[in-house]
Amino acid sequence: MVRSRKGPPSPEEFLGFKVGADRKLADWPQIVGYFRELAAGSDRVEVDVLGETTEGNPFIRVIISSPENLSRLEEIRGIQMRICNPVGVTPEEEERLISEGKAIVLITCSIHSTEIAASQMSLELAYRLATEETPEVREILENVILLLVPSLNPDGHQIVVDWYRRTLGTPAEGTPPPWMYHKYVGHDNNRDWFMFTQRETRLAVGEIHNRWHPQIVYDLHQMGRTGPRLFVPPYIDPIDPNVDPILQSEIAFLGTCMQNELITEGKRGVISHCIYDAWTPARAYQHYHGGVRILSEAASVAIATPVEVKASEMRGGRGYHPLKQRWNNPYPWTGGRWTLRDIVEYELSAAFALLRNAARYKDLWLRGSLEIYKRALNPEGGPYAFVFPPAQKDPDTAALLLNTLIFGDVQVHVAKESFEAEGVRYPEGTYVILFAQPYGRFAKTLLEIQEYPDLRDDPSEPPKRPYDITAHTLPLMMHVEVHQIEERFDAELEAVERVTLPEGEVIGEGKPYYIFTPEWNASFKAVNRLLREGVEVFRTYDYLEVRDVAFPPGAFLVEGGEEALASMREMAKDLGLSIYGLDGQPEVAFRVRTPRVGLYRAWSPLADEGWTRFVLENFGFAFDTLTPQEIRQGDLSDRFDVLLFPDYPRDLILKGLAGLPRWMEMASRYPTEYRMGIGRQGVGEVLRFLRDGGTLVTVNGACEFAIKDLSAPAVNAVEGKPPAEFYIPGSILRVLFDTTHPIGYGLDREEAVLFLRSPAFDIKQGESVAVYPEASPLLSGWALGEELLLGKTAVAELPMGDGTAILIGFPPIFRSQAHSTFKVLFNSLLYAAGEVV
Repeated sequence: MVRSRKGPPSPEEFLGFKVGADRKLADWPQIVGYFRELAAGSDRVEVDVLGETTEGNPFIRVIISSPENLSRLEEIRGIQMRICNPVGVTPEEEERLISEGKAIVLITCSIHSTEIAASQMSLELAYRLATEETPEVREILENVILLLVPSLNPDGHQIVVDWYRRTLGTPAEGTPPPWMYHKYVGHDNNRDWFMFTQRETRLAVGEIHNRWHPQIVYDLHQMGRTGPRLFVPPYIDPIDPNVDPILQSEIAFLGTCMQNELITEGKRGVISHCIYDAWTPARAYQHYHGGVRILSEAASVAIATPVEVKASEMRGGRGYHPLKQRWNNPYPWTGGRWTLRDIVEYELSAAFALLRNAARYKDLWLRGSLEIYKRALNPEGGPYAFVFPPAQKDPDTAALLLNTLIFGDVQVHVAKESFEAEGVRYPEGTYVILFAQPYGRFAKTLLEIQEYPDLRDDPSEPPKRPYDITAHTLPLMMHVEVHQIEERFDAELEAVERVTLPEGEVIGEGKPYYIFTPEWNASFKAVNRLLREGVEVFRTYDYLEVRDVAFPPGAFLVEGGEEALASMREMAKDLGLSIYGLDGQPEVAFRVRTPRVGLYRAWSPLADEGWTRFVLENFGFAFDTLTPQEIRQGDLSDRFDVLLFPDYPRDLILKGLAGLPRWMEMASRYPTEYRMGIGRQGVGEVLRFLRDGGTLVTVNGACEFAIKDLSAPAVNAVEGKPPAEFYIPGSILRVLFDTTHPIGYGLDREEAVLFLRSPAFDIKQGESVAVYPEASPLLSGWALGEELLLGKTAVAELPMGDGTAILIGFPPIFRSQAHSTFKVLFNSLLYAAGEVV
């Protein structure tokens, strides 16, 4: 390495090319190496490895500020934490906190790894802050603590760089990888900001957000190439009403300032107030934790390959046309060559505009934070508390929900004695979340019913779609009983740092049989562990009562023996399960065998297959993933009891990448092996599998494949309905289950499901396992034309020759959030492999 000056190397000196150069990308080891080199050569920069990613890469956070600020970093963090919880703060202390505190800014790059410019830009941003002596940089360093995350998804970054380098100079140059850029969740990784299921999410939230609670979070993304060059807030409606009004106004203030500065620099095509809303907490953790989320979306190139965009190719969308001058698009970009370096320069300018604002208005930002948290401690309106009765159907899942909220910095209490609230007496051990607390709004948005607004000006208009989904009520999604209490009550409460279940036990040892509940999701972990150890497990046929404990149909029955008993003791302790001895064998529905599962994995970036793997692994299910080639190869019935097709569109299953509308033009550029679907040959092999007695399970969108290509005896009753007539964009609906059917074992008659581009069936043969009620099914979100669902089937078991098709007409594991319907998938797999005795 040759350096032109003393001090740390520039990115160009370190990498050997200019950041943003055509067809050049820094990979993850290079980025980590550069930041380590920069920190070694500058007293303005610190680098920490916060942990390992899913695939074992280092997850780094960079802190940049003046040497004086870095020397008193914990003191400054203490000031910030006091601002975040200003209980008993005096006016004098407020002024001291504002005077001595610093604006905390978090910049996060390239969570979506094909949107790679920001991770490259971060090198140049850090270098300039580490080396420049301008008044502008000095002001930023003096007044701001910058927390910089060069990539929120290092694994994906390396996947994308490797694919790009591999395909350089080939027809596939500049295409996204034909698989997800994360082991499990792909593009959905920024929808994990309230369930915290992924390791990267937990590192970012636990080690950065919750330790600092920044006033400003700048989240850099990219969008399609034929629209504006850069989006910045303000957002379009709706904004979740749980976002504090101060934050809403600060978002508009900062975004507008950034737009103004970029246009003043001569940068065309900077647009605001279009496309993106701020409704869901899945993408905006900081909106409920005292900070603004400033999203920018830059027009993309072909990864690092330049593109040419003609004016005739540019397309508009909700709230804009890129070629038309409007108040939110005052300086349109009219087409031309667009490069990775262009994106880097736009993002650098945006980052500096944001940092200048944070530095210049440091006191304003800190005063705003103080006021937000003071309001949170003394809210106007809203409920008094959310109450979790201790007698839950699935205590383990209830504990998971409470611990998820605790991880999100919500204060949870437990009642030390019984109390009364709104005329109901709650026992000792009841969990209580008070709304008046620093992050009460985060708890509220996750626990309450969503009422998504109808944004149409006239009912005859087609609906305006949300950017993501309309409902996220976790008690419904997880089947946890939670009561929203409006009136104040008195109770002796004690704060808890973690909710744990008491150890379970085996009650009535020495019996020939043992039984445990099918109602806990954790029961499936127990069953899979027992099956791996060779223990005989059955499912009961009818209702049973054992030692005054009621067991519904489908309870798990275990044949005793010393080895089985030893395993059950350990499981009861680990999982909190109570297992009961029985003197005789009750009537059983079937013997449980380990299902041989073939999970279809298309060449595609769509995430449901990854989420499915994630959930199946967590609950101990074994499976093999099957590519289109392996489906076409055949011999499926020799290897599998059940084929599982996740939530894929029919055309993707059949045609491969050419079946995805956004990928049609690119599909022909991929190597043949990566662009194929199962085709007619694969359809024939799936039909052969069914003729041989196999079971097919299709989820949500994949049900169309079962109906149209495999002739499953059903029709989708809502297919082809225009949005003005039928539109349910990610809402939570009520369905009624047959709990005596093996697919419905352990469920309640009434359950909540997420409806997202879902079918609803009229079946011609077979059984309806779940149906929509004859009254409004809407529980949370928004529904237009819901009457078309009344009485229709949501889950069906259909005969397919000697085989069976199970159609699940909703996403049962949706982003690992829909714990209430995990059992629908789990039951289907066990039923498929069950042996009648």
